[in-house]
Amino acid sequence: MADAVVGDAVSKLSDVIIHVMKKSLQFRSTLAQLQETITKIKPIFTEIEKLNKVLDRPAQETEMFIDQLKGAEDLVRKCEHIKWNLWKRYRHSLKLDDLNASLLRFFQIDVQLQQIRDVKEVLVVVKDVQKRMEKGGSGGWFPLLKSDVIGFDDQLRDLKAMVIKDSMVDDCSVVVVLAEGGCGKTTLVTKLCHDTQIQGKFGRNIYFATISETPNLKVVIKNLLPKNQSDHQLDFTSNEDAVHRWGSFLRENKSEILLVLDDVWDESVVRDFRFKLRGYKILMVICCKGHPLALSVIGGLLKRAHVDQWRIMLNKLSEGQQSVIDFDKDMRLRLARSLDMFEEDSEIKQCYLDLGSFPEDQEIAATTLMDIWVNLYNHDEKGSDTLSKLFELSSKNLATMLPIRKDSSGIVNFCEDKAVVQHDMMRALAIYLTSQDPEEHRKRLIINVNGQDFPQLPHTVNARLMSISTDENFSMIWNGLQAPKVEAFVLNFISDIYALPPFMKNMERLKVLIITNNGYYFSQLQNFPTPQYLSRLARIRLEHVSIASISTSLLELVNLRKLSLIMCKIGNSFNECIPNKLPNLLEIEIDSCDDLVTFPPMLCNLVRLKKLSITNCLELVSLSEGFGNLTNLEGLRLTSCSYLTDLPVSMRNLHKLSIIDISHCLHLCALPTQIGEWVSLRTIHMRGCTGLHELPSSIKDLCPLKVVCDEEIKLLWSHFPDVKVEVVEEDRWSTFSKIISRGMHVH
Repeated sequence: MADAVVGDAVSKLSDVIIHVMKKSLQFRSTLAQLQETITKIKPIFTEIEKLNKVLDRPAQETEMFIDQLKGAEDLVRKCEHIKWNLWKRYRHSLKLDDLNASLLRFFQIDVQLQQIRDVKEVLVVVKDVQKRMEKGGSGGWFPLLKSDVIGFDDQLRDLKAMVIKDSMVDDCSVVVVLAEGGCGKTTLVTKLCHDTQIQGKFGRNIYFATISETPNLKVVIKNLLPKNQSDHQLDFTSNEDAVHRWGSFLRENKSEILLVLDDVWDESVVRDFRFKLRGYKILMVICCKGHPLALSVIGGLLKRAHVDQWRIMLNKLSEGQQSVIDFDKDMRLRLARSLDMFEEDSEIKQCYLDLGSFPEDQEIAATTLMDIWVNLYNHDEKGSDTLSKLFELSSKNLATMLPIRKDSSGIVNFCEDKAVVQHDMMRALAIYLTSQDPEEHRKRLIINVNGQDFPQLPHTVNARLMSISTDENFSMIWNGLQAPKVEAFVLNFISDIYALPPFMKNMERLKVLIITNNGYYFSQLQNFPTPQYLSRLARIRLEHVSIASISTSLLELVNLRKLSLIMCKIGNSFNECIPNKLPNLLEIEIDSCDDLVTFPPMLCNLVRLKKLSITNCLELVSLSEGFGNLTNLEGLRLTSCSYLTDLPVSMRNLHKLSIIDISHCLHLCALPTQIGEWVSLRTIHMRGCTGLHELPSSIKDLCPLKVVCDEEIKLLWSHFPDVKVEVVEEDRWSTFSKIISRGMHVH
């Protein structure tokens, strides 16, 4: 019995029903209803079978499913033998009705309970992983594959053989992957890290670091070390100190270790990571001269272009050939010429150049770009213009759109859950093109500070977009720059305490402020301008900072329209019920803020708020009772807030709410009883709401209504025939991996 396959049992029952329906007209309508139920639950059986294997569930559970199905099969077969006896036909019809109801109950109760238990067990695993990381359990990290990789089979086999091969001496061995830029070196080594043989040999001891053109050795090693190791030494005194710490960690580990150094520009960097230890392997990825990526970029630009444009491009690329020694510069010039097919001031070219404002090897959230482009290029606030430009950039190989989850809801805007990355070469080209004009006349000013000193610049610059990126060595001594025309300011840094530049006070037209701390720990911001200097500020995005350090100033920004808090420490910043703060705020985005337990009462006074997104806040337990005061709310996103248990009664007042997403709120056990009072509600997203077992009867008052859910939740809506149900299946193992991956990066 245990060896039987659940999916086969379901298929067999379905075949029997169809067979009997053809031969027995008396029970056709009842059997048709039963067949509809089987069709609904068949995908669930398939999913259960896969998950039971992953979770190693006992065979008794599978046997229970199969017993239920075999009993149903026997009952259906009896229909063939009951033809003329009216009393028996009547009694058997009742039994078939009971069978149909029994199957529905079985899946609404028994299976739901099993899935809740399984989800809780998965959460226990997640919590255990997080606790072990907090206690300092060692373990490496390497990136996920962005999609299925085609090819590389021969290269992977050869590379794997070199990495697995045991060293004959008690020393570190180094394997080098050498190829031109854009050949797929990073993809190849990432695929290697996911190989089962490699993971079998090195286990959790696979470490991955991106070195880049100007590596900061202390930051690289701090990111490599497990959390307990880096906690003992928050700030290395020197590069030598960091290298010594890495060596100590290797000797204490006493396991085979694979260290992947990606995007190495200077191969001498490997000297800092070499230690005389057997079983320690370094895989170094080096970019050499030559750029096949240029071919894909130029090809992307010429896609579907007229033959005359191909000839023009040929002539441009044939001009000014230079020596092999100056190949990089030559290729840069050729790529620059290839962009001449865009008009100089075309919006798509300007969008491409704007991507250079963000650090190397960083995923750029589409919502961040939308915030900038809404202001600079009048993009719509729903995000369709921005998303269209990102798809165009990706199609021309000027950027890479990361895979989009098929269950991405677009509740607040079309850009949510979407991001782009840019190849180092294409980023360098954007910065190069931006730097061709004199600094005082540039439309965008991109400043990368590597070291202590801020560069000397003209006293006054006229850029509309300014980007400043500093490393952990920056002295925070700024010059007396004047930037009166800056409308969007992007600031990237690495520091626990960071003093903002005083010349922000002179940014009279500043409308968009994006502050990102790329360090390990929450940053306290100092020298935040008083509200009088930020009177035009409409959008602010803060990432990995402590809000308490600037909360007083934030609350005084009278013209602020959108507030984004990403991986921030909120604390008690908004707990006081102070009225008339942020009077023009229309949108709030809160993501991955793990100290958010209750939605702040003060924010319930934002009566003009139209859009609210709270995602991945794993400790959020409840919304304030005053939540119902947000009477102008139109879009509400409460996604992946695992411990949110209920929604306050006062939410019945949200009469303008048209769309809500409560997907993956695993512990949410009930919808508001008076949900029928949400007279404007048109769409509910509720995938993975495993805690819900029934729906309030007032839902019947919502018409028309569309529900986006998974197969399990679909069963709850079977009693509401007027509701349009759209089933979106997702890769649950991918979702679990995403939770684990996120836990590895939160500090």
